[in-house]
Amino acid sequence: MDGFAFMPPSLETSVENSRSVNSRGYAVPKVAPAPDVNQAVVPPRKASDGQEGHCCSRCDEEQEDAHYGEVCYSLLSYADDAESELQSISENFSAADPEDLPLLKHSLSEMLDQMSHCVRINDEFLKMLVLSDCDAKQFWQVPPDHQVQERNSVKVRTVLRQFVRDWADEGAKEREVQYGCLLDALERHVPKTGGQNSKKPRVLTPGSGLSRLPFECARRGYAAQGNEFSYHMLQGCKWVLNETEAERSHTIFPFVLNLENRRDALDHVRPVVIPDVCPSKILCPPGVEPNPEDFSMCAGEFVSVYEEQIEEWDAVLTCFFLDTAKNVFLYIRTIADIIRPGGLWANIGPLLYHYAEQPGQISIELSWEEVKPEIAKYFDFKEEDFREALYTTNPKGMYRTRYNCIYFAAIRNDVEAEGESNPVFE
Repeated sequence: MDGFAFMPPSLETSVENSRSVNSRGYAVPKVAPAPDVNQAVVPPRKASDGQEGHCCSRCDEEQEDAHYGEVCYSLLSYADDAESELQSISENFSAADPEDLPLLKHSLSEMLDQMSHCVRINDEFLKMLVLSDCDAKQFWQVPPDHQVQERNSVKVRTVLRQFVRDWADEGAKEREVQYGCLLDALERHVPKTGGQNSKKPRVLTPGSGLSRLPFECARRGYAAQGNEFSYHMLQGCKWVLNETEAERSHTIFPFVLNLENRRDALDHVRPVVIPDVCPSKILCPPGVEPNPEDFSMCAGEFVSVYEEQIEEWDAVLTCFFLDTAKNVFLYIRTIADIIRPGGLWANIGPLLYHYAEQPGQISIELSWEEVKPEIAKYFDFKEEDFREALYTTNPKGMYRTRYNCIYFAAIRNDVEAEGESNPVFE
C-alpha cells in the first residue's frame, strides 16, 4: 500500500516559520504600530469603588469576567476536545469488519497519526490567540477541574473555519460575493471627499466576525469600525490585527476533524495558510502614524453599544447580520437612528434567524415581504435583488449550503424612527 502522498509541516517547522516573522514565536507581544483594536474588545474588568449603585455593575463585571474566562479556556483546550473526537473516530473504524479495513486508501493508524499531527498545530495556533494577549493573562492557565462546555468547543472550531473565510486565499470567492457588493455600494453612494485634511466618512460593520470587512473599508480610505458580540471571534480578531507582521505566516488545518463529504482521502488534512494579507503592513506602513479613528473594533451587543449614537454614522454595512436579531424591528430602528440623513445602509444575507431553534429563546421570524416595508419607512431603496452566497464552506467538500440572500442598498431619508421594541437581551 502506498504511504501518505501529503505530509504537513511538522509542529517544529510551523513554530520556526512563525519565529522567522517574530523571534518570540507564538506568544508574541503587541506589534507597533499595528492598527489598534479598541480596548473595548476585552472590556476592562475594573473593581468597584464601593459607591452606591455599583453592586449591579460589579455583578455584571464578574459575569463578563467569567464568560471571557470560559472563552479563553475553550481556546486553550482545543487539543482535549479534538483528541476525544479522534478517539471516537478510532473506535468507529476499529468496529469495521477486518476484511473492509484493507480497502481504505491509508491505514487507520496512518490516518490517525496524520490527524493528530494537524490537531497539535491547530492547538498551538489557538493557544497563541490567548497567550499573545496580555489582557487575557489571568486566563492563561486552565483550572485542573475545568470542563469546557460543548457549545464553546463548537465555537472554537468555527474560529478556524472563519479564518478561512476572512483571511485565506480559499475564502476569496466568498468575500468577493458578499463583501464585494457592500464595498461597491459604499463607494457608489458614499464617495470619499477630496483633500488630504478632509474628514473620512464613518462606516460601521456590525457582526464583523474576524474583522475583514471593516479592514477592507479602512483599506479603501474610510474611517471604519467593526462590532462583534462573540469573544471567540474577537480573540482571533485581536491577533490578526495586532500581532501579525507578515502575510502567510501561519498554517492551520480547519477541516481536520471533518471526515464526511470528502472527495479525496486527504482533504481533511489540507493545510490553509493565513493571513493572505498583513493588516498592519497595509494600514500602517513605515513612517505613517496610525489614527485610532480610522480603524477600530468594538465589542458588545449591537443595540446596547450603538443605540445612543444618533446620526453619527455615514454608512452601515451588514453581512449575514440582520437575522441575528431576536426582534429584527429593533435592529432596523437602531440602524435608522444611527445613520445620518443621506447615509447608506447596504446589506446582504439570508433570513435564517439565529435564535429560531434555540430552546427558551425569543425569536421573531419574519419574511422579507414583512421586513422590507419597515426598512422602507426610513430608507429609500436604490438597489435590491437576491444573490446566492455560501458561508464558511470547504471549497473542496462535497456538501455546501447555498443561501439565497437579499441584497439591498438604501439611503436614509429624513423620517424619524418611531415605535419601541422589546430589548434583544434582557
